[in-house]
Amino acid sequence: MEYINTIVILGGISVIAALGLAILTGYTGLFSIGHAGFMALGGYATALLYMQFHVPFILALLLGGAFSALCSLIIGIPTFRSNLTGDYFAIATFGFSEAIRLVLNNTYDLIGGAFGFTGIPPLTNLPIVLICVVFALLFAHSFVTSQFGKNCIAVSQDSVAAQMMGVNLFRTRLMALAISAFYAGVAGGLFGFYMAYLSPSMFTATRSYDLLAAVVFGGMQSLIGPVIAAFVLVAVPELLRFFTEWRLIIYGLLFVIIMIFKPQGLLGYTDMNFAFVRVLYKKFLSRFGRKPAENA
Repeated sequence: MEYINTIVILGGISVIAALGLAILTGYTGLFSIGHAGFMALGGYATALLYMQFHVPFILALLLGGAFSALCSLIIGIPTFRSNLTGDYFAIATFGFSEAIRLVLNNTYDLIGGAFGFTGIPPLTNLPIVLICVVFALLFAHSFVTSQFGKNCIAVSQDSVAAQMMGVNLFRTRLMALAISAFYAGVAGGLFGFYMAYLSPSMFTATRSYDLLAAVVFGGMQSLIGPVIAAFVLVAVPELLRFFTEWRLIIYGLLFVIIMIFKPQGLLGYTDMNFAFVRVLYKKFLSRFGRKPAENA
């Protein structure tokens, strides 16, 4: 049972980070291969706030995510001012993530450098992760269905046309990057307080590839697709540990297959909605002999 609990917790943490990347990549069209860096920033910031400044855990999580969002401006402002998108932006995020990892690796005061940040209490549990996943889903759904989300979709479809229609490309892209980094930072904080240990080696490029794979496999402009894919990509290697060494090769092969046969992803352009809640509500009322309201 403890093993299943671990898989669910790690899967939920991956889902939170993938939701943020889905906003940036799936809806805004900006590919990032450096989100592990934002997870590292959020994880270390949360641990420092809790252990050094005695900030309550939940507040420290939110502040850690906010710190990651703030740091995203360091890479976002110059790249978007220079109108870097596509492969150029992906390479910039990769370089930024590697720079963060090297800085953490060589900072021994407070965070332990390459030896890692030890003594972190294991405060992350299943209820906390599930609550965070629910709130992350609700906020992501609200964002992508708002005018800001529509602006992101317009930018991803045709940035020139979106700009002509009055969409501020710089602000839209920067907002999507900051929200995405916030999600990654919260996921990093949850991860650190579950493992009770943080090390720069936990946030290599492989972790960024896993998150990007979840978005691509799950589907572009979809939230439910990346959620399912992120959980599956955590659970399957755990259940089939002998497959782990071949994971990147399998990912590459799946990328090619999906790009050829279903470039939008498995659940691409599938909106997440809560219509099933209304259906269940009507069934509940009908079972007890009550007629639902006409506008229900």
